[in-house]
Amino acid sequence: MNMLPPLPTSKWNEATAAHLLNRAAFGGTPEEIEATRRKGLALAVRDLVDVRSETAELPPPKWAHPRNIAAIRMEAREAKANPDAENKKRELRMMEGEEIVDLRRWWLERMMNGPAPLLEKMTLFWHGHFATSAQKVRDMYWMWLQNDTLRRHALGNFATLTKKISRDPAMMIYLDLQQNRPVHPNENWARELMELFTVGIGNYTEDDIRESARAFTGYRLDLTNQQFRFVPRQHDPTNKTFMGHTGPLDGDNIIDILVSKPACAQFIGRKLWRYFVEDEPSNAIVDLVAKTIRAHGFEMRPVLHEIFSSAEFYSERAMRAQIKSPVQYIVQTCKQLDAPLPSPIVAQNAMRQMGQLLFAPPNVKGWDGGKTWITTSTLLFRYNFANYLINGDAILPPGAGGKTAGPGFQRPLQRGANQIRRDPIDVAKLVPAELRDRPDELVDLLSARLFQTRAGDKERATFVQYLEARKPDTSDATMRGLVHLMMSTPQFQLA
Repeated sequence: MNMLPPLPTSKWNEATAAHLLNRAAFGGTPEEIEATRRKGLALAVRDLVDVRSETAELPPPKWAHPRNIAAIRMEAREAKANPDAENKKRELRMMEGEEIVDLRRWWLERMMNGPAPLLEKMTLFWHGHFATSAQKVRDMYWMWLQNDTLRRHALGNFATLTKKISRDPAMMIYLDLQQNRPVHPNENWARELMELFTVGIGNYTEDDIRESARAFTGYRLDLTNQQFRFVPRQHDPTNKTFMGHTGPLDGDNIIDILVSKPACAQFIGRKLWRYFVEDEPSNAIVDLVAKTIRAHGFEMRPVLHEIFSSAEFYSERAMRAQIKSPVQYIVQTCKQLDAPLPSPIVAQNAMRQMGQLLFAPPNVKGWDGGKTWITTSTLLFRYNFANYLINGDAILPPGAGGKTAGPGFQRPLQRGANQIRRDPIDVAKLVPAELRDRPDELVDLLSARLFQTRAGDKERATFVQYLEARKPDTSDATMRGLVHLMMSTPQFQLA
């Protein structure tokens, strides 16, 4: 029996179908929303949740394969020590920079066009949960490998995923787990495992941190094949006392104990609800979600199935009330405009300016999300970026070709303007020719596409007035101007 009361069949309609695609995926076109509605709630949720990671297999980036890091680092040290090796040092920096840009491109394309949107949405959730930054890891294969691990276990068991992450090279580097030794235990991983990954502040002691750190000794990285390895002689095999359990505990034992605590289900349940439903869930809702998580043994598929089928998920306070994350904004906007993603270098810069740069969370806590996505500067950037996506203006860095850059459009790498230029959207895909001179109908049509609902009366009057004032001009430029006007509203920032 579901613990979260299900949505009545009578309330499944275009609006609720659009809401499901907004939250469990990256939005949908009117055609995708209608197809989802026709499926019915049960089938629509099943198609999103029951996808297996194997069915979403896509080739990794060409450079994403194990390399002998020990040899590469030796080469880098030699180049650093040699004043005549500037070209080699520059080559290594360029390779690192190009790989991270390509990795971000690769993931955005999976979100935009991949066969399993919820799988990507949950991978993004775990990326913010088990936050790891390329800035410290400095090896893009390891960053791709972590992303692949998150995806393979995104809809599976939380305890299994946490154990995989404890052996993940990028996380081990990021939280210094490979430096954890019996004589001088490093407590970084042990602390964050409890504070940010499982039970939360107030549910562990300093003694728990110290004992946990001892249990995770012996975790090492083999730099020749870039894989995890356990070194028994560097592990502390003696008894530890952790949260009431005493024995020769190892890292997996610690994770099992943490997951068994009621606080863990509460912690993960609150984060899931905030990510998919609303910023400030009630204690009663968190309790229900936590009970659901425990009832399903921390298996994410059935938990998400219940969430997406519940009446609470489709409540008035939840629908059209979540601020789009920068990644959601980029992917969903391109889907709604029936346009390709921006070039990798532009997408990277846009994510940075809006506050969510993939593979570079601000700290181990990840992104706060919610209202923190919107500030005066990020909102202005969103409005300007919308214009860029619609009109394809060649926004150049200051001093290049006499044009000035819009806010945030500085050149992140020394690249040419061709990587910034973009074709305008094909207005004919959004606006039927017969509606161009019928403002009321046109505004309602675009509102359904961009807002998934009717625009507010005041905003709708503004959009209609914009078209009336330009009669008889119904050119593509006027239509693109209307789309930009509609996207430059608070309503468009919500999903």
